[in-house]
Amino acid sequence: MSKRSRKDSDLRAKRRSKVGVLIGIPALLFIAGIVLITIAGYNYMKFAFYMSSLFIHDDFDRKAVVENEDRVYPKYGEEYAELRISSADIVAPVYCGDNDQILLKGIGQFYGSRFPGEDGNTVLSGHRNSVFQNLGKVKIGEEVILETAYGKFIYEVVDIDIKDGRDQSIVQPKDEAVLTMYTCYPFDYIGNAPERYVVTAKEVAQSRVLEGDLTQ
Repeated sequence: MSKRSRKDSDLRAKRRSKVGVLIGIPALLFIAGIVLITIAGYNYMKFAFYMSSLFIHDDFDRKAVVENEDRVYPKYGEEYAELRISSADIVAPVYCGDNDQILLKGIGQFYGSRFPGEDGNTVLSGHRNSVFQNLGKVKIGEEVILETAYGKFIYEVVDIDIKDGRDQSIVQPKDEAVLTMYTCYPFDYIGNAPERYVVTAKEVAQSRVLEGDLTQ
Protein backbone atom coordinates (compact mmCIF):
# COMPACT_ATOMS: atom_id res chain seq x y z
CA MET A 1 0.00 0.00 0.00
CA SER A 2 1.36 3.42 -0.96
CA LYS A 3 1.97 6.19 1.53
CA ARG A 4 -0.93 8.15 0.05
CA SER A 5 -3.29 5.20 0.42
CA ARG A 6 -2.25 4.72 4.03
CA LYS A 7 -2.77 8.42 4.68
CA ASP A 8 -6.26 8.31 3.14
CA SER A 9 -7.07 5.23 5.19
CA ASP A 10 -5.92 6.95 8.39
CA LEU A 11 -8.01 10.02 7.60
CA ARG A 12 -11.10 7.89 7.02
CA ALA A 13 -10.48 6.08 10.31
CA LYS A 14 -10.16 9.38 12.16
CA ARG A 15 -13.37 10.66 10.57
CA ARG A 16 -15.22 7.50 11.62
CA SER A 17 -13.83 7.90 15.13
CA LYS A 18 -14.99 11.53 15.33
CA VAL A 19 -18.43 10.60 14.00
CA GLY A 20 -18.67 7.84 16.61
CA VAL A 21 -17.77 10.27 19.38
CA LEU A 22 -20.24 12.87 18.12
CA ILE A 23 -23.01 10.28 18.04
CA GLY A 24 -21.99 8.57 21.28
CA ILE A 25 -21.88 11.65 23.54
CA PRO A 26 -25.49 12.78 22.83
CA ALA A 27 -26.65 9.18 23.19
CA LEU A 28 -24.98 8.88 26.59
CA LEU A 29 -26.41 12.23 27.69
CA PHE A 30 -29.87 11.14 26.55
CA ILE A 31 -29.64 7.88 28.50
CA ALA A 32 -28.34 9.72 31.59
CA GLY A 33 -31.26 12.16 31.31
CA ILE A 34 -33.77 9.31 31.14
CA VAL A 35 -32.21 7.71 34.23
CA LEU A 36 -32.31 10.97 36.21
CA ILE A 37 -35.92 11.67 35.20
CA THR A 38 -36.91 8.15 36.21
CA ILE A 39 -35.25 8.49 39.63
CA ALA A 40 -36.78 11.94 40.22
CA GLY A 41 -40.19 10.72 39.11
CA TYR A 42 -40.02 7.74 41.44
CA ASN A 43 -39.08 9.91 44.42
CA TYR A 44 -41.83 12.40 43.58
CA MET A 45 -44.46 9.68 43.29
CA LYS A 46 -43.27 8.13 46.54
CA PHE A 47 -43.59 11.48 48.33
CA ALA A 48 -46.96 12.22 46.68
CA PHE A 49 -48.28 8.83 47.77
CA TYR A 50 -47.13 9.49 51.33
CA MET A 51 -48.80 12.91 51.41
CA SER A 52 -51.99 11.48 49.91
CA SER A 53 -52.13 8.86 52.62
CA LEU A 54 -52.11 11.63 55.22
CA PHE A 55 -55.05 13.39 53.56
CA ILE A 56 -57.10 10.21 53.15
CA HIS A 57 -56.54 9.15 56.76
CA ASP A 58 -57.31 12.62 58.04
CA ASP A 59 -60.49 13.18 56.01
CA PHE A 60 -61.91 9.85 57.16
CA ASP A 61 -61.41 10.67 60.82
CA ARG A 62 -62.73 14.22 60.49
CA LYS A 63 -66.04 13.04 59.07
CA ALA A 64 -66.56 11.04 62.24
CA VAL A 65 -65.67 14.06 64.38
CA VAL A 66 -68.13 16.28 62.51
CA GLU A 67 -70.91 13.72 62.92
CA ASN A 68 -70.22 13.27 66.64
CA GLU A 69 -69.57 16.88 67.67
CA ASP A 70 -71.19 18.87 64.86
CA ARG A 71 -67.94 20.81 64.47
CA VAL A 72 -67.46 23.12 61.51
CA TYR A 73 -63.90 23.20 60.17
CA PRO A 74 -62.32 26.31 58.65
CA LYS A 75 -62.01 26.56 54.89
CA TYR A 76 -58.65 26.52 53.16
CA GLY A 77 -57.06 29.97 53.46
CA GLU A 78 -59.31 31.04 56.33
CA GLU A 79 -57.89 32.53 59.55
CA TYR A 80 -59.16 30.48 62.47
CA ALA A 81 -56.77 30.87 65.41
CA GLU A 82 -54.12 32.97 67.12
CA LEU A 83 -50.78 31.60 68.32
CA ARG A 84 -49.17 33.17 71.38
CA ILE A 85 -45.75 32.43 72.88
CA SER A 86 -45.14 35.21 75.38
CA SER A 87 -41.59 34.10 76.23
CA ALA A 88 -40.52 34.71 72.61
CA ASP A 89 -42.82 37.67 71.93
CA ILE A 90 -44.72 35.73 69.26
CA VAL A 91 -48.34 36.69 68.54
CA ALA A 92 -49.63 35.81 65.08
CA PRO A 93 -52.77 34.69 63.22
CA VAL A 94 -53.07 31.06 62.12
CA TYR A 95 -54.57 30.12 58.76
CA CYS A 96 -55.84 26.82 57.40
CA GLY A 97 -53.31 25.82 54.73
CA ASP A 98 -49.70 26.81 54.16
CA ASN A 99 -49.21 27.99 50.59
CA ASP A 100 -47.04 31.00 49.71
CA GLN A 101 -49.90 33.51 49.87
CA ILE A 102 -50.97 32.30 53.31
CA LEU A 103 -47.44 32.41 54.73
CA LEU A 104 -47.14 36.04 53.65
CA LYS A 105 -50.05 36.84 55.99
CA GLY A 106 -49.11 34.77 59.03
CA ILE A 107 -48.72 31.20 60.26
CA GLY A 108 -49.97 28.37 58.07
CA GLN A 109 -51.31 25.01 59.20
CA PHE A 110 -50.21 22.04 57.13
CA TYR A 111 -53.38 20.93 55.34
CA GLY A 112 -53.80 17.35 56.45
CA SER A 113 -52.65 17.82 60.03
CA ARG A 114 -55.00 17.93 63.02
CA PHE A 115 -56.82 20.97 64.30
CA PRO A 116 -56.38 22.10 67.92
CA GLY A 117 -58.55 20.02 70.22
CA GLU A 118 -58.10 16.82 68.23
CA ASP A 119 -55.73 13.99 69.04
CA GLY A 120 -52.83 13.99 66.62
CA ASN A 121 -50.23 16.31 65.15
CA THR A 122 -51.11 19.97 64.56
CA VAL A 123 -48.38 21.26 62.23
CA LEU A 124 -47.72 25.00 61.91
CA SER A 125 -45.11 26.77 59.79
CA GLY A 126 -44.04 30.37 59.32
CA HIS A 127 -41.29 32.43 57.74
CA ARG A 128 -38.07 32.82 59.72
CA ASN A 129 -37.90 36.54 58.90
CA SER A 130 -41.43 37.38 60.07
CA VAL A 131 -43.84 35.51 62.36
CA PHE A 132 -41.30 32.87 63.44
CA GLN A 133 -38.20 35.06 63.58
CA ASN A 134 -38.10 34.53 67.37
CA LEU A 135 -38.87 30.81 67.34
CA GLY A 136 -35.23 30.17 68.25
CA LYS A 137 -35.81 31.94 71.58
CA VAL A 138 -38.39 29.40 72.74
CA LYS A 139 -37.13 27.03 75.44
CA ILE A 140 -38.23 23.61 76.65
CA GLY A 141 -40.90 23.84 79.35
CA GLU A 142 -42.35 27.13 78.13
CA GLU A 143 -46.03 27.68 77.40
CA VAL A 144 -47.65 27.94 73.97
CA ILE A 145 -51.28 29.00 73.51
CA LEU A 146 -53.52 28.41 70.51
CA GLU A 147 -56.83 30.25 70.79
CA THR A 148 -59.71 29.52 68.42
CA ALA A 149 -63.39 30.42 68.24
CA TYR A 150 -64.25 27.09 69.87
CA GLY A 151 -61.69 27.10 72.67
CA LYS A 152 -58.23 27.79 74.04
CA PHE A 153 -55.54 25.11 73.93
CA ILE A 154 -52.40 25.23 76.05
CA TYR A 155 -49.21 23.36 75.21
CA GLU A 156 -45.84 22.84 76.88
CA VAL A 157 -42.66 22.74 74.79
CA VAL A 158 -41.06 19.30 75.12
CA ASP A 159 -38.52 19.15 72.30
CA ILE A 160 -36.43 21.40 70.04
CA ASP A 161 -34.62 19.94 67.06
CA ILE A 162 -33.00 20.79 63.73
CA LYS A 163 -34.01 18.56 60.83
CA ASP A 164 -33.18 18.24 57.16
CA GLY A 165 -35.56 20.21 54.97
CA ARG A 166 -36.70 16.99 53.28
CA ASP A 167 -37.45 15.20 56.55
CA GLN A 168 -41.08 14.07 56.38
CA SER A 169 -41.26 13.15 60.08
CA ILE A 170 -42.23 16.76 60.80
CA VAL A 171 -45.73 16.19 59.40
CA GLN A 172 -46.22 12.57 60.43
CA PRO A 173 -49.41 11.76 62.39
CA LYS A 174 -49.17 11.32 66.17
CA ASP A 175 -51.33 9.38 68.62
CA GLU A 176 -51.60 12.18 71.19
CA ALA A 177 -52.37 15.89 70.89
CA VAL A 178 -49.09 17.47 69.75
CA LEU A 179 -48.26 20.88 68.32
CA THR A 180 -45.34 21.00 65.86
CA MET A 181 -44.00 24.42 64.84
CA TYR A 182 -41.21 24.84 62.33
CA THR A 183 -39.42 27.36 60.18
CA CYS A 184 -36.47 27.43 57.80
CA TYR A 185 -32.99 27.23 59.33
CA PRO A 186 -30.38 28.70 59.75
CA PHE A 187 -32.26 31.88 60.61
CA ASP A 188 -29.69 34.12 58.91
CA TYR A 189 -29.30 31.94 55.81
CA ILE A 190 -29.56 33.76 52.47
CA GLY A 191 -31.74 31.91 49.96
CA ASN A 192 -33.55 28.60 50.39
CA ALA A 193 -32.39 27.29 53.76
CA PRO A 194 -31.49 23.57 53.78
CA GLU A 195 -32.79 22.73 57.27
CA ARG A 196 -35.82 23.21 59.52
CA TYR A 197 -35.92 24.46 63.10
CA VAL A 198 -38.60 22.38 64.80
CA VAL A 199 -40.29 23.07 68.15
CA THR A 200 -42.61 20.37 69.51
CA ALA A 201 -45.12 20.90 72.31
CA LYS A 202 -47.68 18.62 73.94
CA GLU A 203 -51.16 19.68 74.98
CA VAL A 204 -51.47 20.07 78.75
CA ALA A 205 -54.82 21.84 79.10
CA GLN A 206 -57.78 23.13 77.14
CA SER A 207 -60.81 25.32 77.67
CA ARG A 208 -63.61 24.73 75.19
CA VAL A 209 -66.40 27.22 74.60
CA LEU A 210 -69.02 24.49 74.99
CA GLU A 211 -67.35 22.67 77.87
CA GLY A 212 -66.49 25.69 80.00
CA ASP A 213 -63.80 25.14 82.62
CA LEU A 214 -60.15 24.43 81.89
CA THR A 215 -59.47 20.71 82.06
CA GLN A 216 -56.17 18.95 82.61
